[in-house]
Amino acid sequence: MMEIVFKYELDEREIENINAFCKSIDYCAIEQCLGWTQIFMDPRICYFYLKDDSVIRSFCQIHEKYRAAHIIFGPVCCDKEIMVESINEIIHYYKKRHFIYLGIQMYYKSSFETEYIEYKLNKLHRIKYLFNTDNTKSSIEINLENSLEMIYNGFRKGHKGDIKKAIKLGLTVDSAKDTTELLSFTEIYRKMCRTRKIIDKQISPDSIQPLFHYLKSNNLGEILIIKESSGEVLGGAVLVFQGVSVRYLKGATDPARRDLPILHLLMYEAIRMAKNYNFKYFDFWGFNHFVDEDNQVYNINRFKKGFGGYYTFLAKRMNINLVPKGFLIYTYLMHFKNILKKLLLN
Repeated sequence: MMEIVFKYELDEREIENINAFCKSIDYCAIEQCLGWTQIFMDPRICYFYLKDDSVIRSFCQIHEKYRAAHIIFGPVCCDKEIMVESINEIIHYYKKRHFIYLGIQMYYKSSFETEYIEYKLNKLHRIKYLFNTDNTKSSIEINLENSLEMIYNGFRKGHKGDIKKAIKLGLTVDSAKDTTELLSFTEIYRKMCRTRKIIDKQISPDSIQPLFHYLKSNNLGEILIIKESSGEVLGGAVLVFQGVSVRYLKGATDPARRDLPILHLLMYEAIRMAKNYNFKYFDFWGFNHFVDEDNQVYNINRFKKGFGGYYTFLAKRMNINLVPKGFLIYTYLMHFKNILKKLLLN
């Protein structure tokens, strides 16, 4: 018998069952792991799960704000029919509660399954797909089932040379172990954000330490630290474990040490670590195909592509009007909110 549950607090048994379910799924984004949202965001979270014969078959955390709901890389599910049923139930739930808009970004690679899910949902509801750079989630992935030699041979010649140079200069990479290393990495990350004028809406410098403790205590990732032979911290990378994949979430290197190929060695060691841990894929997380050469993202793209790999694409983001022109209303609300915020800051 199928059971649908929406609630705002979970008991210990539910937490245990949901954690076990998420760990059993090959592709479960870190954003849907319990406890993640408490580190970075402060919206109202609604927990949804679908049970069949008392076994959880689908789960997601739904972010609620300004009468709009958002599912970030969910629901977590491994059956296309149950995915359709889950999203259908979520749409009906928020329509009954008079929300105006529901946005869903599934963590499914674009495939026949995603097309099937979209087709079935479009028969039930009018779903809007916007073409913009945020709605074409693309990445570069490396197949870790290949030998390390084969993976390395796929690197661009310049990348190989920079890795050898970093090793020759005595740079070393290891997992973060103490507060001192984390504090150094936090300051480097803060300096990088300030130098490049980056405003990270998800991971702020102040969130690095709680993020480290969350990843370690739940066995959901590592923070790698790269040092000079003197012991000085030069940068770091945040890696998260997602089923069969390791995802490069965030990295930073000291802007004052651009003379050193820090990130090249850091990424190489991250790939080696992921392979040693027997993961199947290394995901560089993010490749924007729609940027001009004068955009700094273009250089980030070139850097990632230098490690070889292949492109992957996620399913299109679904924008669902729960009332007529709900998405348009929500967009205007966010626009006016941002204008007001700027006026207050000035």
